[in-house]
Amino acid sequence: MPSETQIKTMFNNISGSYDLLNDLLSLGIHRLWKKSLVKEITNISPNSVLDCATGTGDIALMIKEKNPNAVVEGIDFSPNMLSVAKEKSQTITWNVADVMKLQYADNSFDASCISYGIRNVEDYTIALKEMARVSKKQICVLEFGQPQFFLFRWVYFAIMKYFMPFMGKLFKKEEAYKYLVESSQKFPCADKFVDVIKESTDFKNVTYRPMFGGVTYLYIASDK
Repeated sequence: MPSETQIKTMFNNISGSYDLLNDLLSLGIHRLWKKSLVKEITNISPNSVLDCATGTGDIALMIKEKNPNAVVEGIDFSPNMLSVAKEKSQTITWNVADVMKLQYADNSFDASCISYGIRNVEDYTIALKEMARVSKKQICVLEFGQPQFFLFRWVYFAIMKYFMPFMGKLFKKEEAYKYLVESSQKFPCADKFVDVIKESTDFKNVTYRPMFGGVTYLYIASDK
């Protein structure tokens, strides 16, 4: 896996095409999956939410729209990503920050979430511990994984293996696009990642929901 500095540089470099990249990796339906995460977060009627690895701010903006009275903060270690987010809204607090080193007191937020960012953290167990530390009620993680059925998994990654490098060449970001596909292919998912969450946090109830056959997974941890 690339170092934290290399990943930070990579995301700074692809900030302008990041939304398009998520469209490609999710076959165009990541926005529906993000709505599922937002629904889980807003179901508990939080007064405050921390969106980690907010990227260009989609999740934070959706939470604020769904729950206008909540205080929503979006953090990311990429200043260039946050520049794109700031252009979308000034009603949310945007801060450059590392999810492994959150500068917040314990239980500062009702909930925290991270969308398509946990696999890019240098040590995701530390990131989960930090998210749990600052969250009173719940953490939610939305992340790519591996489709559950062998044939679909083979077809999906075969398409990604050849299509994404082509798009990377088109945008002159070939290494970044290649890394994002490979990291999705290797990242622990389903029961394996549930175990990681349980081992890394004090949340007792951890569940997951596969989406689109397991191209992506939504993890919900609650009842600290």
